[in-house]
Amino acid sequence: MPQSPKDPRIAARSYAYKLLSYRSRSRKEMLDKLRTKGFESEDVNAVMEFLETSGLINDAELASELLSYSARSKPLGKNGIKMLMLKRGLDKGLVDETLSGHTLEMEEDAAMEFAERKFRVLNNYPAKVARRRLWAMLQRRGFSAGIIRKAVDSVIG
Repeated sequence: MPQSPKDPRIAARSYAYKLLSYRSRSRKEMLDKLRTKGFESEDVNAVMEFLETSGLINDAELASELLSYSARSKPLGKNGIKMLMLKRGLDKGLVDETLSGHTLEMEEDAAMEFAERKFRVLNNYPAKVARRRLWAMLQRRGFSAGIIRKAVDSVIG
């Protein structure tokens, strides 16, 4: 006998599918969203178990996606990537494991790419102002001071 649409587990699963249609979610994000929506904890646990066994929620895969997203679309330093992952609710151990393959060279390349792109706009400012603003932009993206210094010196001089 098919379950009625009023079944809370079906409603919770439908809501989870809706959330996943927008973007990938971490286990913590999905749990928080389902609980905030007001679903009972037994329904939430059943839906979470289903999502994990079906592979729709996979924190390790999400961490890899976020790392490649930052390399491809949004240049971030190691600290910036770490904060992005932690903000999305990923486990600190998983974040550290994912970032273990992130090399200093990769971070320097990302900083240089970002600095060169932003310098086109900052070129109209005096060198001192451009240097200060570029430094702050790179710092907000989670780059370390040594990498920021290299990038700013190579772009501005």
